[in-house]
Amino acid sequence: MRNVIKEWYEGHITVTIRGKRFERLINLAVRENILMWNIKRLGPELGQCEMMIADFYRLRPFLKETGCRVHVTSRQGLPFLLLRMRMRSGFVAGIFIFLLGLYMLSTFVWQVEVQGTHNISPYQVTQAAEKVGLRAGAWKLKMGDPQELQRRILGYIPEASWVGVELNGTKAIIQVVEKVDPEKIVAHEPKHVVAKKKAVIHSIFAETGKTMVKANQYVDKDQILISGIIGNEEHHSIVAARGQVTGEVWYRSDVTVPLIQNQLLYTGEKQKQHFLIFGSSAVRLWPFEIKSYKHARKTEKRFQAAFFDYQLPFGWKTEIDRELEPKVIRMSDRDALEVAKHFAKADILKRAGEDAKIKEEKVLHVKQENGKVYVSIYFSVIENIAMDQPIVATPPALEDTPN
Repeated sequence: MRNVIKEWYEGHITVTIRGKRFERLINLAVRENILMWNIKRLGPELGQCEMMIADFYRLRPFLKETGCRVHVTSRQGLPFLLLRMRMRSGFVAGIFIFLLGLYMLSTFVWQVEVQGTHNISPYQVTQAAEKVGLRAGAWKLKMGDPQELQRRILGYIPEASWVGVELNGTKAIIQVVEKVDPEKIVAHEPKHVVAKKKAVIHSIFAETGKTMVKANQYVDKDQILISGIIGNEEHHSIVAARGQVTGEVWYRSDVTVPLIQNQLLYTGEKQKQHFLIFGSSAVRLWPFEIKSYKHARKTEKRFQAAFFDYQLPFGWKTEIDRELEPKVIRMSDRDALEVAKHFAKADILKRAGEDAKIKEEKVLHVKQENGKVYVSIYFSVIENIAMDQPIVATPPALEDTPN
């Protein structure tokens, strides 16, 4: 029975046997417990098989008896691998030095990343980390225990309640939890909810307060929508009115679009630059001469390999510069109208607010003059029209006193 591990460890060869008595040779070898496999005939007087190195020399008496000749065609296994490595000692040494250098580079920190900061500046955190020895290029074996680093960094950042340090390969991740001041209780002052512009009520929902209008009702600016005075004339109270009110508001937008426009278009010319990345530095390897484009757009691709959780501190970067050429383009009236609608919508939504929605649009007027298209567009927009108005208490009237 074949033992694949033993075949590789001791080494095996593939041989071709020439002679008329090929089968006789195989039978004699098997009778003497010489292990052979993958036996096949390649021609009338030519055969092939695989065998162990130690058994190759035991074939010599059988070759004389049968008149066959043998030739080794391939060698596999550990002995031949070591022999080739010995013949290429410089290459093997280069691989060893490369792996050693790779290991040494992985024992340094090449990137420091700060997470969890909102009010604290990441620069402040990195400066505090540098004071305790945690920086790009620091040797991890000299930095000490991460728990000690956390405690020392926290001492330099009084605005933080907790600092965590995690070494992930060649990257150091500093996680910061900021101190949260207890929220101050804000007293809700009495107020009305009024309309901030003329509109037709689309929907109204009062959380607190008294609803003063209804859907499809026209309202003026500063008209009370939700009153902060609830109750009747005899028994009433003042509250902070709250609610959501949307209304239909009308806008008119006038847009001017030039028919002749200058645009930058791709010419098809491009140039690739290849860089070797080492830490935060990049060294250009190719090409030696750089083309200069008057107008260009740059794109970038990076590759940095990682072994499990260890990201290598070096990598490869490719930058592609694509040439742009200014072109004069004349737009049709139809295209100019579409561009005008696009800019008008963007302007209206900016004026109406983030939650606004355009219900209807209508082109009122289109005019072409002096190489430009003048467009007037009418928009119907559903938006939030609610605004708070404090309730100011009226001072009591002064009574007349007799002199």
